[in-house]
Amino acid sequence: MKLSKRIYALAAQIEQGESVSDIGTDHGYVPMLLMKNGVSPRVIMSDISDGSLARAKRTFRLCNIDIDPADFRTGDGLETIEPGETEAVIIGGLGGHTIASILDADSARSRSFRKLVLQPRKHSGTLRHYLYTHGWDITNEILVPEGKFECEIITAVPSENTEYREAPYPEDDIRWKYPEILVKTDPEAAARRIGWKVGSIKEQIENMKSSSSDRSETIDRMYRDLSYLEHLLNSI
Repeated sequence: MKLSKRIYALAAQIEQGESVSDIGTDHGYVPMLLMKNGVSPRVIMSDISDGSLARAKRTFRLCNIDIDPADFRTGDGLETIEPGETEAVIIGGLGGHTIASILDADSARSRSFRKLVLQPRKHSGTLRHYLYTHGWDITNEILVPEGKFECEIITAVPSENTEYREAPYPEDDIRWKYPEILVKTDPEAAARRIGWKVGSIKEQIENMKSSSSDRSETIDRMYRDLSYLEHLLNSI
């Protein structure tokens, strides 16, 4: 069974002795690693359908790992997990909008867990904005290569001071998508990711300059984004 670096990286965010709920578990690879390596005393696997959950059951069967059948659960989002039933919750492979919606569907239930490990496939800026405004503190971020992409893994804990707070800048601000913490945690991976975005923005600006319509406002905003990203690159 060959697992991706993303799977290993998600499992690595769980500390020894932490119980885990894996939402949208699919093949159950992360819970399998946690149980096989003796990291978690208990894992709960949840997915939207019995067919999806069957893949996780097969993984545990092939790996000869015994688990309570009640810890395979079919349902949507966090509704299958009791408040505080596990210490950590993993939600990976979904879009940032979807992950934020799952957390927001029952904010009291979401905040009953001590830690979230989140891996958005896209719209990570939207997810960071949601976490900040809804009283979550991001404690760690990493980038993990998967194919030609860099996967983002965000670890967050409930803020001790507040459940809600005003954002310092709008949701669509580029600083949510490319926070400075990424440069500090993994400079090499961040340089690749930011460098690609810098090239993309420069190309878009040139295309807009040749447009017959007035795109000056959009171009000005893109120059501001470009300046911020180049600042990040220069800090590496």
